[in-house]
Amino acid sequence: METFLLNLLKTSLLGSLAILAMLVLKPLWRERYRAKTRCWLWLALAAFLLSTAMRVGPGNILGVTAFLLLPIDFSVKNAPVQAAPPKDYTLFVGTDKTAIQSTDNLFGDMAEKSGQSPAAVRDTIIQRPVTNPEQKTTRYIPVTTILFYGYLAGTAAFLLYQGVSYALFRRTVRRWKRDVSRADYAAMLSDTAHDLGVSAPEMIVCEAISTPAVTGLLRPRLLLPHEHYDVQELRYILRHELCHLKRRDMLFKLVLLAANAMHWFNPVVYLMLRQADEDIELACDSAATDGLELPERAAYSRTLLAAVQSSVRALPATTCFGGTVERLKRRITNVLGAQKKRGLGVVALVLALTFTAGCAVGWGNKNELSDPFGKSYTIADIVYIGVEPDDTFRENAANAELLLRPDAQSITLTWTDRYKWDCTAAGSFEMTEENFDRYFDGSAFEAADNPAGWQESDMSAAKLRRENANTWCFTTSSPPDGLTDYLCLLQQKDGTLYLAMGYYPDSKQTAPHCFHTLFRLAEKAVPIYASMDDYAAACVEDLKKGTMTYSVSENNDYASRSIEDTVADVRVTQLEQADSLGNLSPDGTVLELWYFQYEMKPTNEAGVQIDVIGGQELTDDGYLNEHWTHYLTVLHYTSGEQTGYQVIGTSMSNDGLWYNGCGYGVDLKYYLHDFYVDYAGLDLPKMYIPNLVDGLVEDGYGHGNSVEGRLVSGSTYNFCYYYVPITGWACSPGTDYWYSRYDTGSYFSVKKLERGINDAKAEWESTGVTGEKVDTGCWRYVTHEGMSNTIVTLFAGPNNTTYEVEIHWLFDGSTEENQWGWNRDRAVEEEAVILQAMVKHFTINGGIYFTDGSSDSESPADTAFLTDLQLASNGGASWLSLNTDGMAVGGHDPKDAAPTVLLDTCDYKEYDPSESSPSGSAVPPRGGNPLALCLSLSNSARFTFYEGSDFMLYQHGDTRYYKVSSYGDYATIFDAMLAWYNKTPDKEATFESDLVLASNAATVDILAFCPAGGESGSHAPLLTGYSVALDSYEYKPIDKPKNLDGLDSVELWPHNAQATCLIFYKGTNTVKYVSGKSERYYRAVGDFSIVDNDGRTLYDLMRVWYDTAEYSDMLTSDVRAQSKSFSWQEAAQNWANAYYGTQKEVTSGSIYKFTWLNVTVNPAEETTQAKRKAGEIDDNTYCFAVRVEFTAESANALQSAMAGNTVKCENPAAPKDAYEFYRCCTIQLRDDGRWYGTELGTGW
Repeated sequence: METFLLNLLKTSLLGSLAILAMLVLKPLWRERYRAKTRCWLWLALAAFLLSTAMRVGPGNILGVTAFLLLPIDFSVKNAPVQAAPPKDYTLFVGTDKTAIQSTDNLFGDMAEKSGQSPAAVRDTIIQRPVTNPEQKTTRYIPVTTILFYGYLAGTAAFLLYQGVSYALFRRTVRRWKRDVSRADYAAMLSDTAHDLGVSAPEMIVCEAISTPAVTGLLRPRLLLPHEHYDVQELRYILRHELCHLKRRDMLFKLVLLAANAMHWFNPVVYLMLRQADEDIELACDSAATDGLELPERAAYSRTLLAAVQSSVRALPATTCFGGTVERLKRRITNVLGAQKKRGLGVVALVLALTFTAGCAVGWGNKNELSDPFGKSYTIADIVYIGVEPDDTFRENAANAELLLRPDAQSITLTWTDRYKWDCTAAGSFEMTEENFDRYFDGSAFEAADNPAGWQESDMSAAKLRRENANTWCFTTSSPPDGLTDYLCLLQQKDGTLYLAMGYYPDSKQTAPHCFHTLFRLAEKAVPIYASMDDYAAACVEDLKKGTMTYSVSENNDYASRSIEDTVADVRVTQLEQADSLGNLSPDGTVLELWYFQYEMKPTNEAGVQIDVIGGQELTDDGYLNEHWTHYLTVLHYTSGEQTGYQVIGTSMSNDGLWYNGCGYGVDLKYYLHDFYVDYAGLDLPKMYIPNLVDGLVEDGYGHGNSVEGRLVSGSTYNFCYYYVPITGWACSPGTDYWYSRYDTGSYFSVKKLERGINDAKAEWESTGVTGEKVDTGCWRYVTHEGMSNTIVTLFAGPNNTTYEVEIHWLFDGSTEENQWGWNRDRAVEEEAVILQAMVKHFTINGGIYFTDGSSDSESPADTAFLTDLQLASNGGASWLSLNTDGMAVGGHDPKDAAPTVLLDTCDYKEYDPSESSPSGSAVPPRGGNPLALCLSLSNSARFTFYEGSDFMLYQHGDTRYYKVSSYGDYATIFDAMLAWYNKTPDKEATFESDLVLASNAATVDILAFCPAGGESGSHAPLLTGYSVALDSYEYKPIDKPKNLDGLDSVELWPHNAQATCLIFYKGTNTVKYVSGKSERYYRAVGDFSIVDNDGRTLYDLMRVWYDTAEYSDMLTSDVRAQSKSFSWQEAAQNWANAYYGTQKEVTSGSIYKFTWLNVTVNPAEETTQAKRKAGEIDDNTYCFAVRVEFTAESANALQSAMAGNTVKCENPAAPKDAYEFYRCCTIQLRDDGRWYGTELGTGW
């Protein structure tokens, strides 16, 4: 059955390609080749679809032996193109198959009596009908069987329809037929038949038809609708219909019908039949008018016109003289047109190409084993238990997961949180009785308590060995159980996978190795969800089916006990995307990290009092929240055959994100990078490693610690990276010079030498220092040793360069400890180990850029930019808009068309907007119409391109300009993006679509505040870093409220080029939606509180958004750099007055509004000197503290100003309700000769 379906599918697809090519080239064919040639081509294609050289095989269908006509598989062996056949799937109902298979021992007695294996006896019983109606049976129905019988049903229905249609036509003819009464008609039929060399058929009159026709294959009849034709008309009609008989067109139509019946599911074949039927009539017209002069051809055409019909439906073994108007036009043109080429060579060529394609394409060998790597597996069955270290393997098998990485070089077996094996490849071996079988029977292990623990009576080591196809071995140096360090993956000839666990050769003195456990594996299904909400819903349903554990008080005293209970309900409390990474996973996908939390409600039928322990919380309505965050690593398929979300990793924690012993804090992109490198087996360095040093190292306090390292790419020099401890070390800005924060003098530095390693070696050895070769292209020089130690290591770099890595540490012989027990030399000993480990991990690479190398860098400097570029290129963009004169003229969905340029493949060079481009034009260019590309709602990044320019503005929290190159054959990057824009259709604005736009600051043009009795103000909200998720609320249509006049309002104008507006009214949840001349009203439903139950409305949230946009806009426009004519103290005071004075200038009612303000600047000279000494600031930068005394206009304004050091103002000259706070700031004199101030925060 499967062979039939596969060959049928291949034949149908290849035939469809040939048919479509014919139909596309139809105008060319009509111009150059005769209809007769085209008929031969259609016949050849029909024959190809039928594949008439068939192998007939018997098959038992519903108990009746039938013979099936099977399409030939004429593909050659080892065809160049091998398409993978689809996998077998089985549908089953009734008793679980695994439950039956796991009871082989129940059939042992029957097996002994019958001489069969227990499995065979089991299968025999399963197939028998069950007489007990209460006993469930299991039926396994392969999907291929369902498809095969569905195909037969479709074929039968098609043939039945055609047969019934023809039978009804014949019955109509029999009912209305009569003999021809005119003798001249019979004489003309005889003469015309003689002239054409065919036998004259029976001619009858049937008034139920509207056009002359010939019907019947074995006994053809010529039907006339009436006897009113004149002699000339009848002559042309007879010539046409007799030419059908001469050409055997009825047989031709039956071949076409057979092809249609076999491929009834293919719409292209129906198109072929329609075109072939027309070409048959055209060819017959050509044969009927062959040898006639032009006047006679014109008379023939007039006869055709007289036979015009409104529609034509082809019947089996029947031809019609007339036709539709359009078809008759083409027939008349054919009759009156010039003779065309015969084109038989073309027919042969097309046929040869079609058959050649069929030979070149073959289905791959279904029995060829698939690659098991790059997938996850679970334990399906425990096959063998021999010597078991503990009960973990048996008890937790259901929770185990085996990850086989795509590179086949490493695997991870996770049994429990405690038991996890990270193993690397150890090659393979040839399985023999000596090196395989004996390690299962216990003879190779002296302490075997259970030498033959096979759980399936028909399984043995010898059977495993005989049926084995592939073997992979893996080892680990640190087994979690202290014993199991050898894992062997076995792939059998039938595709079954087994995992054997045991001991590595020579790890036990008693034997080379011994397998203590064998499992049968099952591939883990990793579903793709349409949305993360669907994933959460699936989790909720699974949790409801399980149980939960909680504590209850014991006899009202301090004792408590745990009870297990069923789950009454589960509700999700958090499902939120935390971060994304787009430059690692395959094209069309994006890595995402999601936060997921839920709380569960126990059934608690006994009504006991739940005792909250640890971090648990019991809600008022009885839900238990344990405050554990589930971190979901998601592969988001943004484009391709299937889109959606695939959860590829889960972890749970209540103290931040941890992975492989490393804490990632806010470095979520680091985590996504490290997880996917492991998951996909990528040959890339990790961002974090838990073991920068081997083992533990004693710190200055005498505590043994492991050292976690963070990857740093060379900030000064490209093509290198190294790891530094996550704490205790700092870097001078813009350098690769790292020093100890404990001021011990220890340091690590990197220098790039513009000479080869041989020249660098010669220079060092000329000083009398002897080098030691550490590795290929790596030499080590110890220049000082003892109390003061300096080691220089040379690494051969690309392009005839050398990297010189120098480390230094210094002992002073001190033995004193400070009040906390810290000793300097003890700390230096630790630093010496760390420095040497940093050198050990120093790597020359191909220019991978990860971070800026700064000690203040909490996340990769360019990762966000690279991620956003990758998102924009792989379906992560949500909006393309073109602006003219500052207004959007069109908004398109970029997902409606493939990108014309992949932004993540272009080259970028950053520009300072205050500079000029090489051509002298300002950045950004003036007068160009901008085109903006916005990312998704969860990512407010925005790219703007300028007409006639290669400049790009990137906005994601801050603003950067880039000069773009390498974007293909377009004149500018703007032209490339405009081509993408023009490929996508306009999006019609709706309330729902505008809510989505309005929820993202990147797709909002204007936020305006319109006081009822004052002047309105408007601002662009893009750079505020704030937005309101308007699309997360429910909106109910309402009639226009009567009390809106005279209320303050906030207007939001989405970036959609259609002048729509959403208006929010003070003190209400009413939304007015204006689109053109129409307006509609909605009431928003949801929780609009900022603090629990604070009574806020949706308007309040929108006013906060407007206030934030206004404040941010004023800080950008009103706080200017100070003239260099000022001293640094004067510049600092002027800057602080402008910076904090902004809060007096904002609109009344703003959450930032101050009514009184006094700003005082206090120099911080000691801090300035300390930071300069540490290399954290330059000599043109000064530190100062600002004391801000203020009176807030409202409680909301006071709340927004409350920081850690905000207190009641003690200045007697201040107003009674004044407060004050302090801020740490710097002022810097830059190269442009102006002073620039920066607020650092509440501390240095």
